[in-house]
Amino acid sequence: MFKFLVFILLGFLVSCSTREISPKGNAREYQIGAYLWQQHSGEYHALTYQAYNWAEKLVKLDLQDKHNRKRAVVFDIDETILDNSYGGAREIKNNVPWKESLFADWVKLKEAVAIPGALDFIKFLHKERVAVFYITNRKQDMFQDTYDNLVKVGFPVDKEKLLMMGSDKSKESRREEVLKKYDIILLMGDNLGDFHRAFDVKGNSARNKAVDEMKGQFGEKFIILPNPLYGDWDKDFPYDKAKVEFLKLTP
Repeated sequence: MFKFLVFILLGFLVSCSTREISPKGNAREYQIGAYLWQQHSGEYHALTYQAYNWAEKLVKLDLQDKHNRKRAVVFDIDETILDNSYGGAREIKNNVPWKESLFADWVKLKEAVAIPGALDFIKFLHKERVAVFYITNRKQDMFQDTYDNLVKVGFPVDKEKLLMMGSDKSKESRREEVLKKYDIILLMGDNLGDFHRAFDVKGNSARNKAVDEMKGQFGEKFIILPNPLYGDWDKDFPYDKAKVEFLKLTP
């Protein structure tokens, strides 16, 4: 009888404990699924190859126009040409919530690897003498580590074309600087802010509306890479609540 009561009591405590941590558990489960998908799924690789294969076709088409203006392609870095999922996976395994200092520590390791398709495409651009600009919202004090990581992976990098974040998180002013001397053929990124100021500092409803308004640009001027791990879209969903609460059951 005593053993039976102990068993019941333990079951009750486990049940209570599960209910108390379930929101955070659900949120972490979402993260784990996202990281597993990026690291292991053939679908993720197929999407990145598809993006870069299509980008190369667009550049080749543009090169058929024999004008004398200098051409450029502008890239974001994180989750566009460099895969940081291994740094985030360490946080998950260590049960550590994300914070900016952890990303800074990860950048210092210079262990990010190339997104599938990115290296071949950028080497193609280099061969065709199309300028490559990297516009990132990594901070200025990450410049050397970022440069070293890109070189380590094999990307051709001109330090003058590696543009870090200053006081303004928006990338618009940096894009405008490039436009002063170059025709931008394509913008490559994983976050809508990589393409146009219309997507800066807005919630998902406004961002979706802007996407609808500029739908003709995607696949023509804007090439977006998949990133389930993080992004401005995620700001609408607090980390201290289970993301499952925000799932819609009807349109």
